[in-house]
Amino acid sequence: MDDYTSETLPGKGTDSVRNLATRLHPFALWSLILALLGIPLMGLITGVIAVILAGIAITQIAANPYLHGRKLAIAGLAIGLADVVLWVFLLGFAFPRSVHTAYKSVEQFTFPSANFLERAPESIRRAMELNVFFVVERRGWPAFLHNESLTGSGIILGQNEGEYVILTNRHVVDPAFNGDQTSKLDQRAFITIYFHDGTNKKGYVWWTAPEGLDLALVATGPNPHGIPFPELQSTPDFEIGDRVFTVGNPHELSWSYAEGAISGIRESSKGSIQLKIIQTQTPINQGNSGGGLYLEDGTLIGIVSWTKDKSQAEGISFAITYEDFLAVYNREKAE
Repeated sequence: MDDYTSETLPGKGTDSVRNLATRLHPFALWSLILALLGIPLMGLITGVIAVILAGIAITQIAANPYLHGRKLAIAGLAIGLADVVLWVFLLGFAFPRSVHTAYKSVEQFTFPSANFLERAPESIRRAMELNVFFVVERRGWPAFLHNESLTGSGIILGQNEGEYVILTNRHVVDPAFNGDQTSKLDQRAFITIYFHDGTNKKGYVWWTAPEGLDLALVATGPNPHGIPFPELQSTPDFEIGDRVFTVGNPHELSWSYAEGAISGIRESSKGSIQLKIIQTQTPINQGNSGGGLYLEDGTLIGIVSWTKDKSQAEGISFAITYEDFLAVYNREKAE
């Protein structure tokens, strides 16, 4: 009897008998599966479970010659640990930053005081009432990790029965815009518009300027075509040295007034579009983009669009003229 049990099967070696007698430890397989699932999913949970299962499997396989799967368990252990480290980093740094960025602007900005607004000179009060505060949320996947929020300014051009048309820079409401005429509208951007009276509406990009010009119109209702906005009765008369002011939302300090002067009037082009650019030393900061540049009497003459790098220069900012916007928009509408 003893001689029979010690014999090998015909044509088989001792290792083959051992392999037939052992079985795969289920925890080794499950640790690898959970570790792999943790890469796209919540690895902080699945990764920890994979590490625990792998540890149990490795310990029991070492103590029991009839169990195998040690390599699977080691792979599950390594990937599970990587999952945990990666997701701890994401949750510790990326997630808090995205949440902070997405909501700090809504929490921190304040609306202008109605009493002080009424007491402001008419030209300034009118510009304040036309200014809006944009909060543009760009959602990625997974949404809770890849949200980011941008803020900027805009100018109400017209309204009708609670619907608005607002002029701004395209880069304010389209985070993917890079100044290229081939840029496609970012479909992951969700726009909230705040008004001076504390109300807000959802908006969408209704029109973008051709040839990569950094201008856009945002609408809040289904029929923006029915909303007229101001046409120029005559070409605005402004010169170098004229006093001007802006209203915008620099660094989320919403409905801020700043004044200065026109320091240059320059010519430029974007593709086939010829432009007149107003250079001003009026203080312009992040968040002013899309806001209005006004003469002292409140006449809108430009859309604040960009400024020189603050680390290299101060008081050098630029606005696209409102006249050029109308020319581009009307030309497209006529076509």
